[in-house]
Amino acid sequence: MKNPTQEIEHLREVISKNQEKLIGDILQHVEIYEIKEEQYNKMLVALNKYTKETFRITKAIEAQEIIEKVLITRLT
Repeated sequence: MKNPTQEIEHLREVISKNQEKLIGDILQHVEIYEIKEEQYNKMLVALNKYTKETFRITKAIEAQEIIEKVLITRLT
């Protein structure tokens, strides 16, 4: 197993590559094959913002599901 710092860095790189691929896929679907670097960077910043927010929401949902499962298990 990698040390925790390396593992975190690796996961961040994977997320970054996935975000870049998503932007490329979206641009391809709307048949845009070239954009300015400034526009691309703005898209990355926006996608990163939404990724972080989605992660927070996902974690909140998971926590709520655990709470509900514990309550249901205790009640039955």
